[in-house]
Amino acid sequence: MRALAEFIMRGRAQACGVALLGTFFPFVSPATIGLVTLRKGSTEGLVILLWAALPSIVSYYFGQGSGLLTLVSVVSLLMMVVSANVLRVTSSWQATMLATMLLAIAVTLGFGLLLSAEVDLLIAKVSEIFAEIAASQGQQQAEGQEPVVPTRPLVLGLVALMLSISAIVSLLLSRWWQAMLYNPGGFGEEFHNLRLDIRVAGGSLLAFTLLLYLPGDFRFWAELMALPLLISGLSLVHYGVKALSQGRQWLVFMYVGLVVSGPVIGGLLVGLGIADSILNLRLRLTANKDRDQ
Repeated sequence: MRALAEFIMRGRAQACGVALLGTFFPFVSPATIGLVTLRKGSTEGLVILLWAALPSIVSYYFGQGSGLLTLVSVVSLLMMVVSANVLRVTSSWQATMLATMLLAIAVTLGFGLLLSAEVDLLIAKVSEIFAEIAASQGQQQAEGQEPVVPTRPLVLGLVALMLSISAIVSLLLSRWWQAMLYNPGGFGEEFHNLRLDIRVAGGSLLAFTLLLYLPGDFRFWAELMALPLLISGLSLVHYGVKALSQGRQWLVFMYVGLVVSGPVIGGLLVGLGIADSILNLRLRLTANKDRDQ
């Protein structure tokens, strides 16, 4: 990873090449945009964005891609420039996450209003895919049970959630690369201290709870509201593993559990994020360690 980061920062041509080829690998292109923006500013980041967006634009031009999905792809790259610039200016992950989420929500609602026909077409295609999968697996609906049909709130919520996750994860990778090159160990300290203000944590929890009471079509919107709490919980676990001198296998177990049993582990992490905002568990962990020594 360090070699890749060094190659990116060697010059504009190298960064553009990685951004272009990185579209074939998860998070590489947006992380490249984020790294350049963090180090050199928005103008240079926008130049790299043009190359990262080129494959999606070319695919759409030759009729191989959906107009909506192409726009979502380009917007996700543009969000990287904005998010990285917020982090560059504020040095606050809390402010950066909130700005990223608000931008994702605004963009997604804009898609719903301005590209209504494209959204309806996407919903129809997704519905067809779901129906084909159900038919191929021989699934039958129980008597009186309505089939699961993607709706506008469900699809738009998923888009907003994916835009936010992609931007935040890519920016974490960008920040890690930047620290490896210019501030060794800085990213670990920065991420370990990612703790939400109690007002932000309370607002996220309230929005999450309210959305849970709405129909299942809004479940992705609820998950979006819980995203800052989830990341804060992840930060706390990383901090605890280091503070208590535990092996990294605990982090591996956590991430595997998050993939295999997302709702359960995710719920625990959200709970940790809330508790940390209220009780500042990092201080308690440090105090217990000092007491044991």
